[in-house]
Amino acid sequence: MTGYVAPTKDQVAAVLRRIPTPALRRAFFEGLRNPLWLAPLAKEGAFAKPPSNDVGADDYWPEIDYVIRSAAAAPRTAVDILLTLSASRNSWIRRAVFAVGAQVPASEAARLKPVLKKWLATGFGWRTDPRDMASFTVNLLDGGERKVGEWVANVLFRPGGPGATAHEPILRDYWYASELPRVVSALGPESLPLVLGWLVQYENGTNQPDGWSLSRPSIRESSDSHHAVEDALIDAARSLSVQRLQAGTLDTVDVLLSVRIMLARRIAMYAVREAIVTSTTGTPQESSVVELGARLLLDPSSMNERCRIEYAQLAQAVAARSPSSLNSLAQRIDRGPHMSPTELRSRLARDGDVTDEELDTRVAEFLDHWKHAWLSAIGAESLPPQLRVALADLDAQYGVIERPLRPPIEVISWTGPSSPRTHDELGMMAPAELMSHLESWQDTGDRWGPKPSHEGQGRELTSLITSNPERIAGVHDLVKRLRPIYLRAILSGWEAASKAGLELDWHQVLTTTGDVLAHPIASEFPPQGSRFDDDPDFSGAKGAAVDLLEELVKPEAKIPPTWASNAADLLISAASDEAAWHDYASRAGESGMDPLTLSLNWQWPTIVRGLAALVCHGRSATWSEASRSALRTELDRSDQWGASRAVIGEHLGRLLSADELWIEQNLTFLFGSAEGLDRNQQIALSTALAIHHYHRALYNLLGPSMVAALESAEPVADGWPQPNSSPVQRVGEWAIKAIIFGDATPSDAVLRAFFSTVDPDTRGGALGHIGWEMMHATEVSESVRDEFARLWDERIDHVKLNIVDVAELRQFYWVIKSGKFSPEWWLPRLNAILALGSNADAERFMIGKELAAAADSDPQGALQALTQLLSSADARKTAAYELSRNAVPVVLARAIRAGDPQLEAQATKLLNELGAAGDFGLAQRVEMAARGELTQADVEE
Repeated sequence: MTGYVAPTKDQVAAVLRRIPTPALRRAFFEGLRNPLWLAPLAKEGAFAKPPSNDVGADDYWPEIDYVIRSAAAAPRTAVDILLTLSASRNSWIRRAVFAVGAQVPASEAARLKPVLKKWLATGFGWRTDPRDMASFTVNLLDGGERKVGEWVANVLFRPGGPGATAHEPILRDYWYASELPRVVSALGPESLPLVLGWLVQYENGTNQPDGWSLSRPSIRESSDSHHAVEDALIDAARSLSVQRLQAGTLDTVDVLLSVRIMLARRIAMYAVREAIVTSTTGTPQESSVVELGARLLLDPSSMNERCRIEYAQLAQAVAARSPSSLNSLAQRIDRGPHMSPTELRSRLARDGDVTDEELDTRVAEFLDHWKHAWLSAIGAESLPPQLRVALADLDAQYGVIERPLRPPIEVISWTGPSSPRTHDELGMMAPAELMSHLESWQDTGDRWGPKPSHEGQGRELTSLITSNPERIAGVHDLVKRLRPIYLRAILSGWEAASKAGLELDWHQVLTTTGDVLAHPIASEFPPQGSRFDDDPDFSGAKGAAVDLLEELVKPEAKIPPTWASNAADLLISAASDEAAWHDYASRAGESGMDPLTLSLNWQWPTIVRGLAALVCHGRSATWSEASRSALRTELDRSDQWGASRAVIGEHLGRLLSADELWIEQNLTFLFGSAEGLDRNQQIALSTALAIHHYHRALYNLLGPSMVAALESAEPVADGWPQPNSSPVQRVGEWAIKAIIFGDATPSDAVLRAFFSTVDPDTRGGALGHIGWEMMHATEVSESVRDEFARLWDERIDHVKLNIVDVAELRQFYWVIKSGKFSPEWWLPRLNAILALGSNADAERFMIGKELAAAADSDPQGALQALTQLLSSADARKTAAYELSRNAVPVVLARAIRAGDPQLEAQATKLLNELGAAGDFGLAQRVEMAARGELTQADVEE
């Protein structure tokens, strides 16, 4: 406040006399910057009469902005003023409480709690900035006022809070998702029960506590913006769970399972998986989390269809660290789904007159498909030998499941529009009775609140057909008799039943599909109910028909050859429907989806997917020529959104195997050449690289296109964006693998272009990703390891001559973490890299345990690396979280006891510097390490 002078009482009084009108007061308070006027003005009553007491009143009050501006310099006075205004309902004042609370000391901010409590019933004002709300909460938590901070956080972020519905918090979607991470970070890992309670409240409020995968297909990735609150809460609970488990808080799983919602169980599986993959091999922490993972996997409740993605990923992580932990998995798999045999037989007894022999067959087929799905999800590499053989047998019998971790689409239960008849009631009807009911039921719209609708009944119908496609077998003329919404439901049910390997009435299926596609868009049935209660036309049904055909024409689909030919003819014919193309071309860009996601969600690119699948049958198929011609015709369209080219990138491997000649003939058209790539060709290339694992044939095929992508002056269009990656980085990863697998020489054009044209940071990302993959590999051959080591030596030598490229070495820590290279090799190179100045990534502090182990064989090299890693104040601050716990005591102890006076002096100097910086117990821990008395608990204390 240098330069400011406090006013006298007479000066204050004089000013207040001279500003009697709103305009004069506004001019004065907006121009006032001296905070020393705040207390005198308050004493003279300048803040005693705010405008309007109406809720949501928008009468601007310039006095309150001056209070906000002065709060940092006069916090107690500002809070005192706000306490006197608790009766006001003015939105600007309510905004000010949070703005002031975010900047004053936490002890002062905590005094505002009574004001907030008083406002709970009427709300915090529509002008209040959500960022100030979150900052106020963080200020309390970080400033030591945890109890009040937790109360405010609970008010703001708990769904069903004051003034909100059962599943909505005070903050709305965007701001909730934006600000929750900040608040959760301030709350810390111990807040998991609190945040988990919010998630449970949200799920219960939306009547979906079962954690069904359609709301969040994968715990790892958010679904979409329509579930912003749910996604934010899942991400928060996930992050806290991972932090706790990585810190050794093993009761985290019990906390998650105690709430008894399936979503929490999925989060538990994800968190344990992350704790396993980030644990260091051979440590008690690894043993504990692997044991925890095995316990979760063998829990019958975990083998639920909703958990299949997280279950499979956890099983893979456990198998990578301790294959024997999955020895009991065969017994668990053999027990089948988590339901009694009686319940299973009851579900599969679709008709009252089914014989025991027929029911036995259905049960056996269901169990086969169930087992096939779970074993495929886990993957042969992670299965015990007995189950690996079982998977091979099932693959031979039913065909390989192409995308085993794809979320299932079967609708077991659904929250949303209700149905006039339940699933069971519909299931008890004979086919003729069911058709009569669907034809005759009318949406009268005369009920208040949630009411039955055609949409609700359609969803129940899909669920029924999914598990019992024979329920409408033998019924014909469906398109003439039923509303398009029920046709869409039936077609979707048939698609799901086909995926499950159930037998369909193929004549009925394909006749109905053809009738739907041939029907005009307009419907003879006037829509009933609200906007989303009924389909206004046949567009939805036509889309479902194309989805079904795309499923039926896949090479692995179980459809008799004659009917497969009919399905192919229908799909090829559907490609000539211009309506689907125009709908996609005019509206797809509005969705904001990436090209590959677009290809899964729009009718026209789904047709292209089906045509590509037809070509994948090979030239011996009766429809070969027609399908190739139709596919090329569709690809010739000017697809500005790129979905069709993402389809080609996704199917490239199978297309090459099935029809190498067609790919060679169209290679330049599809993927460009060394002369350049247009946007669609970039999308095809980037999608192919994202979908496929490295393969020599694909690398050789796409080599010229990769070179063109690397030399592109503009960013390469990404068909399927991947976290922490880019199309150019993926090209580099393939080039590196070609070298280390022995498929290319150092003169390879792609490799040379990558390391000569791409920025150092991206080159470093590619090198680091290969190291990360090695860390997750069970074993790496000596030849691959040695070639990768040779490449690193080459890149280090390059950076020594071109120091501006030092970022290329930034992810060397993954090589260290991989465990595939000896300390004798990596420690000298780490020191060389640090000496070059590549010391910018916080992740480097993950190597503390490896550095401590290396000190046994090379105490001087380990001390040198440690000293360089701690070379700056910021580095030392960050190091407190990992290096000082896992490396510092042991490395210093080994250096001091190495018998080298010079080395001992260097270690003692670093010890003293760290002690002076605040690590007061370090000397004692070093001494304990020297005597061999330092346990992991002592290190991490």
